[in-house]
Parts: sequence; structure tokens; C-alpha cells
Amino acid sequence: MPGKRTGPSPASSPRSLAIRVLLINPPDELEAMLGSGTHFVQKYEPLGLLYIAAVLRDLGHEVLVIDAHAEDLDLAALKQRITALKPEAVGITTLTCSGAEVYDLGRWLGRELPGVLRVLGNIHASVFARQYLEHDCCDAVVHGDGEDVMPMLLDRAGRRSAWGKIPALSYLDGRGRYRRTGPDAHIDDIDRLPPPARELVDQDRYRLSPISNQNYVPVNSVAKTVATSRGCRYRCTFCVVHGRARPRFHSTRRVLDELEQLETVQHVAYVYIVDPLFLGDRERTIEICRGIRDRGLKIRWGCDAHVHQITPELVRELARANCYELSLGIESGAQRLLNRVRKGIKVEHARKAVQCIRDNSRISVEGLFILGLPGETPEESRQTIRLAKSLPLHMAQFSIMTPYPGSDLFEELTLRGELDSGIRPDGGLDPSVWKGYSSYICFTDNDPVWVTPSQTAEQLRRAQKRAFREFYLRPGPILRQLKRVRPSTVLAMARIAWDGMF
Repeated sequence: MPGKRTGPSPASSPRSLAIRVLLINPPDELEAMLGSGTHFVQKYEPLGLLYIAAVLRDLGHEVLVIDAHAEDLDLAALKQRITALKPEAVGITTLTCSGAEVYDLGRWLGRELPGVLRVLGNIHASVFARQYLEHDCCDAVVHGDGEDVMPMLLDRAGRRSAWGKIPALSYLDGRGRYRRTGPDAHIDDIDRLPPPARELVDQDRYRLSPISNQNYVPVNSVAKTVATSRGCRYRCTFCVVHGRARPRFHSTRRVLDELEQLETVQHVAYVYIVDPLFLGDRERTIEICRGIRDRGLKIRWGCDAHVHQITPELVRELARANCYELSLGIESGAQRLLNRVRKGIKVEHARKAVQCIRDNSRISVEGLFILGLPGETPEESRQTIRLAKSLPLHMAQFSIMTPYPGSDLFEELTLRGELDSGIRPDGGLDPSVWKGYSSYICFTDNDPVWVTPSQTAEQLRRAQKRAFREFYLRPGPILRQLKRVRPSTVLAMARIAWDGMF
């Protein structure tokens, strides 16, 4: 549903000479953060970078992309690649899991390639924009949608005095003072953006690993992500996705064209739709499902779903359109805690949604739960585990509450002095702290970055392991998991089970 466009189109921005731009998805230390849980991490294309790459390329810039995560590059190898490519501008997508690596990389760029324009984007960079800038990790930070902002910045790359007229930008002015030009950028008509430039990354890197939750798709199949909308109307206090931006949707035809291209040209077998609100517009979702059938597409796919969006008719449409997986954010079995984090659902809503999916389809249903929500008691943790076991779920995920930078909860706890953000009173910064936000506790020896006062870190660690034991060590789940085991993965699966449950 295209809407009124906010801000100038890249095509209307003042043009300068073409620039050699390198966009980077940085490495991260997954093994240290996730332990044996890294086996579950699939490699998907960095969609945000590829959307920006497509816009810049259409404007005549020379664009290169390095997905260091998919290529298993460490910082040393990445730095060698950057030096060899000789970029004039570098854009780096920055999430909390890679925030420390970006800190190192940005400072290295400033020392070794001083003439290069360094730009950061994405949630973590937006939250810590002042710190990144004041510690000489970058020259500018883009806030929100970058497809309009980045071209304007490149056009003014050598004229910092003109950066004040670029929206949604943070930078240091000529006197070294921190400046932010306005709120996050939000593109209303996202249909005007070109499709992501997927061909700029090595397509062979994006295949399902031998240990995959998508056991209905052959191992080593090509797997991709698709974004069909941006923004979310819900306001969960622990979530960083909504960004206070209203939902904006690609048109039905745009979505179908992209899916058809992926299936027929790139031979993609599986797609995960990464929207926080794919099912949010019911009529649009049904149109997409029927369009998949009308075009004869066989591509299999999954998505996240809110329990309020589930109806029998919609579930049947999803199943007929090759949807094989729905992940429901149920979070807790304690209604008091759901209210406290503004989830906006009743426990009974979750029960009805899961049962509706099971009654009307063979779609795999995964429940997403959080242990250690603010104020949660040990009994309420057990209540959540009992709820998960009582639902006819195929899979369940139990995370320990993490107040991610960018969430309302992060801001609240930081103001109260209950959370280590890495920022020191003297203005110093310890970026190593950020890695703790991405730890999966039951697979590592790491402690949570924050623990609700009514429990201890050890109590939550035991609760998480107990949750996995009690949910998966039952006849049904055991049989389903055995179907995923192959001779080559027996040892890895055994290690994952042991680490996660005992």
C-alpha cells in the first residue's frame, strides 16, 4: 500500500561525481556469545545494506558489498580486503552483536585510510551515535531508513558544513560538537525503492546449514530473507524493531514479483519473511497468498506472527500458499508480566491462536518465550514453562530477558543505573560490554547483562535449562528432533542438547 513519500527521493538529490562505496556487514564473535548454539544461526543476506546498495548503484555510484559474517572473515582478514578495494566511502551496518567489532574497525579506518568517509547505520549505531563519533569510530551516523539519507551524504561528502541540512544524521561539526539533524528517517512509499541488490554478494553463501529448524526443506538449499513491510504498531517494552514508526507495506504485486524472481532465477527453496508485522494487513496477506497460488510458485516460507492476527481463514490461506512455519511471540504464562511489558495479549489469546493453527493446517508452530521479565518470580518462570508444555507447539524457544539497546526497557534501566551500557562517567567507552547483550546463556558460561531483582543469574540459568529439558524431553518433541539428525550432525546435536539442557 504505497503512501505519501516523506523527504526527497534519492533521484532528486544534488548529484556529484560517482564514489566508490563499500558496504560492510561486519564479523562478530558468535562462538563466544552463543557457544554450541551457533549451529542454529543461519546465514542470510544483509538486506538493509543491499537495499541501500541498489539505490546508490542506480544513482551511478560504484558499490561493493562485503558480508564478513557470511564469509567467516575475522577483523584482520576484513581489514586486508578493505585495503585492497580502496574505497572512498565505507558504510557499516551496526547491531549490538557486532558493535565492538565496528568500534575497532571504524577507528582503524580513521588511522589507516584517513580520506575515507566512514558511515554507520542500524539500531546500535543509532543508540550510541554520540559515543561512536566522539571516539573517532566514524564520521556520520544515519538514523532510520538510509536509502534517502546516504545518497545526500555522499553528494556532500567533502562539505561537512552542509551536513546540517541532511535529515536524520548525527556528526561532529567543525568545532567538534555533537550534532543530530532530526528524528529517524522513515520512507512512507517503500515501493519506490529498487529491489535489494542481492547479486552483489556471493549467493552460494546463503544455504541452509546441516542443523536447521527448517527440516521440511532439503539441507544445503538456497535460503533467503524477504522484507515486505517496515515498522510495527505494537509497543512491547523489550523490542527494538518498531522504532516508533508506523507500519509501511510493499504492494502485493511487488512482493509477488520478488518471490517469483527468487524462485525462478535464483532457485531459492526457502524464504523467511522478516517483517515484524507481515500478517498485520489481513486482506493484503490473503492477496499475497492467492497470488502465490495463481503464479504457481512452489517456494516454501515462514514468518513471525502476532496471536491477534490468527484466524481459521487466514491460516488456511497461508497453508495453501506454501507457508510451513509460524513463530508466535507468546513471551510469558503470567498475565501480570505480559501487561507490564505492554505485550497487548491475554494468555488465552495465545492458547486459541496455537490451537487454531493446528486445527486448520499442518504449519509448524514455534512458541517464543522470555524468562526473567521485569519483576518475574521463580514461580512465574515455572508458569511460563508449564504454558509452553501445555500448548500443541512443534518447537519452543526460551530466551532470558535482555534489555537490548534501542528498547524502551534499555532506556528505563539505564536511567535507573541498573544496566551497564558501556558508557563510563568520565566519557570513556567499553564496547566489550555489548557482546554480553547477545549471549545465549544456557549454551555459554556468560551471565545475563541484567537480572530482574526477584531472581538471580543462576536461578535464570537453571530455569532456562529446565525449560528446554521439560519441553523437549517428551515423546513427541523427541521424535520430531530425531528426524533432523543426520550421521554428520549426531555429535553436534548431542553437544547442543547437553549444553542447553544440563
